[in-house]
Amino acid sequence: MTITLLELYNEVASQPWSMFDNDAESTDDFDAALISSINKALVEIWCSYPFEFRVKSVNILTQKFYNRYSLPNGAIVKKNTKNGEQYSVSLDNEYLEFIEYPENLEKQYGKPTGFFIKNEKLCFYPIPDKMYKINIEYATFAIGLDSQRKPIYALREDTDTIVLPDKYKQLFLNALISKSMMYALASLSDENYEGYSVQFDKAYKLLIKAVGGRKKNRRIIY
Repeated sequence: MTITLLELYNEVASQPWSMFDNDAESTDDFDAALISSINKALVEIWCSYPFEFRVKSVNILTQKFYNRYSLPNGAIVKKNTKNGEQYSVSLDNEYLEFIEYPENLEKQYGKPTGFFIKNEKLCFYPIPDKMYKINIEYATFAIGLDSQRKPIYALREDTDTIVLPDKYKQLFLNALISKSMMYALASLSDENYEGYSVQFDKAYKLLIKAVGGRKKNRRIIY
C-alpha cells in the first residue's frame, strides 16, 4: 500500500489546531515548514525500529584477494540464532562472526568465516581467496520512492510515496501524523503540543506491538 506525499500533506494539514491549508493540489502548494515537520517525523519513526518492511537483502560477490566492499545503505540486522546473537551476514547459509578487534588478526587468505567494518568499508576474514557470494540483510534508510521508483531519503515532490503493508498502514500513519504535528507546533509550551505528544506515544506503542514488539532477535548495527 502506498501513500503519496500529497495525500499525507493534506492529512496532516487537516488536523485540529493546524495552521496550514489542507487543499494542496501539487508540490507548488506545499508549505516548506510542514514538509520539514513531516520529514523529521518520518525519519524518526522509520529509523527507530527494524520494521519488516524496511528489511532488504543484498548479495556481495567477493573478488580474489580483495577485501574492501561497500556497506549496504542501511543498518545490518542482528538475529538470535541457535549459536547466539549474530549479524545477518552469511555465506553458504552460515552466519559470519563479527570481529570486534580486527587489528589483532594475522593476514590470512581463504573462505571467510568472519567480518568487520573499517573506514566505512565491509571487510571479510580470512581475506577471500576466490569469488564467494555473501548475503546481507539490512534495514534500509530509504523512506520512500520517487516517481521513477527509485529510493529516496526525504519526501519533496507530491508524487513521492511511502510504501507500507496494508496491515500496518493506519497504525504507522497514526504515529506519523501526530509526530508531524508535534514538530509543526514546535513549542513545548503550546497548549496543543501535549495532546499530540500523548497521541503519538499511544500510536507508536500500538505500532510496535503490532509488528511484534521490541524483539531481542531484531537488532541493528550502524
